[in-house]
Amino acid sequence: MYPFRNAVTVSHMMMEPYARQAHVLVDMTCGNGHDTAFLARLMPDDAVLYAFDIQPCAIDHTQQRLQQEGLDGKHVVCTCGSHDELLARIQENVDLMVFNLGYLPSGDHKIHTNCEITLKAMKIGLNKIAINGIIMIAAYPGTEAGAREEQALRSYLQTIPQQDFHISSWQPVNEVHCPPVLYIVQKRGKRHHEEIPLH
Repeated sequence: MYPFRNAVTVSHMMMEPYARQAHVLVDMTCGNGHDTAFLARLMPDDAVLYAFDIQPCAIDHTQQRLQQEGLDGKHVVCTCGSHDELLARIQENVDLMVFNLGYLPSGDHKIHTNCEITLKAMKIGLNKIAINGIIMIAAYPGTEAGAREEQALRSYLQTIPQQDFHISSWQPVNEVHCPPVLYIVQKRGKRHHEEIPLH
């Protein structure tokens, strides 16, 4: 059973059935490797998981975690770079994509996901996600930069046509601090989808 504790635990609960059937998965911000390891444990043996991060230390942490948990035999491609640029290089449709925004807890807190780059990556992701595929985004409005990013993300997602995507959010309502927000995006099927403008 998963606790309804925060955006990450709820995202794991919701991603589990999708991860078990996914062929192409992307961890857009692998950080310390928690989401990457979670997805690697669940995904089919013939699936591929791409794990991105802008910080080399995050890539190192993720690879170490995969090895420690005996998951280094899974097809996980860890790449250091800007996640918008790396996502654009993937040729396949993506079945599951996860963003965990903010800063690396064990790293330099001044290095924070960039609002403009996050939105650009989100637009690329909307064009790459497979029909019935899902995108999970954990946003952290508890800092000034995080609040700007979360508000920009919310404003953008509100403009996406509902006939193309189901988009919802989840957030605790009784926490004394400003809790993370989870956005859940699912591409709808049975119609022709227009390309999402990248500008």
